[in-house]
Amino acid sequence: MQVSSLYIYPIKSLPGIELSESNVTNRGLAFDRRWVLVDEQNYHVTQREMPEMVHLKVSLNGSTLTVSDNKSGESIIFSTKETEGDNELIKVWDDEFDAVEVSSKVSHWFSERLNKQVRLMFQPESSKRLIDERYAQNQEIVSNADGYPILMISEESLADLNSKLTEPVEMLRFRPNIVIKGIEAFGEDDLGQIQIGNSEIIGVKNCARCIMVTNKLDGSPRDKEPLKTLAQYRREGKKVLFGRNFLIAKEGIVKVGMDLNAL
Repeated sequence: MQVSSLYIYPIKSLPGIELSESNVTNRGLAFDRRWVLVDEQNYHVTQREMPEMVHLKVSLNGSTLTVSDNKSGESIIFSTKETEGDNELIKVWDDEFDAVEVSSKVSHWFSERLNKQVRLMFQPESSKRLIDERYAQNQEIVSNADGYPILMISEESLADLNSKLTEPVEMLRFRPNIVIKGIEAFGEDDLGQIQIGNSEIIGVKNCARCIMVTNKLDGSPRDKEPLKTLAQYRREGKKVLFGRNFLIAKEGIVKVGMDLNAL
């Protein structure tokens, strides 16, 4: 098994960034989902209800984030260290934890793009959002991700799915952090503790998928695929599974091309 691609999504539910290497931190890959858009009730906003968020492309250059609107051509740049005001509680699903607004200027830019009153919030180091206790092993923490620090999918699993689809879909539909190759289709389902370079991660739960995987990367109208096909052979109870969630056991560095070793 080998790492074939790495991705981060600095702002939750916005498009991702492909990397050749990344630091593995106690919350996941560095910069992954440390920012999140919230509504007037301080509840997270995602592509589930706002698929137009796909048009806001993100790039990272050192300590600077740039978000560009593909539709208007406008963009905004801010420092990854920029915040304004005090900690306040925000909510991602059922979890409440501290976050800080990046700036009123940045929030206004996003509100104009999305035609909805939103604010861009950052999860500081002092904010500790705990992993679901049913799956946590050592009171691990997570960023603004749906629930877990790392999502892994194999190229073979995607190939298996695409063999059943009329129109193949891209890996980024499923928003993985680590893509691997060299395993049978859905072999990642059974991975436990593994080592990549000097980092260690622990597979604890396969990922239940939602309507968001039907959002097309080019922003064209979504349809029922690939969720409809996945549901025919990847259903467990009421959940449709694709990919595996991991906890962080040991921080380190991961790079494309590194081997995965079971521990």
